[in-house]
Amino acid sequence: MVGFGANRRGGRLPSLVLLALLAVIAILGFNCWNASSRQALLQEEVAELQSQAKRTEVARGRLEKRNSDLLGKVDSHKKQLEQKEADYSHLSSQLQARDGQVKRCEDSKV
Repeated sequence: MVGFGANRRGGRLPSLVLLALLAVIAILGFNCWNASSRQALLQEEVAELQSQAKRTEVARGRLEKRNSDLLGKVDSHKKQLEQKEADYSHLSSQLQARDGQVKRCEDSKV
């Protein structure tokens, strides 16, 4: 009967395999570090874009409110203008009627 480990080679890996494993571990570590740093940069960029989107949304809300206020003012000014044009038309017709009366009075005096 053969004893434990009698036919085994010592438990050492050849140095070439060990170097290859260390190189793979180093490459994987670098890739992991690189990916995590890119992820951190992208998270910062996403946070910045989200804050910019919020600011843009707030500004859009303010502009829409201001636009609706200005449209309301335009409508009220249009109504005032129509009222003044109606008043002008009414006064103009009254003035023409008075001019007609003045002319008739002058004609009757002559």
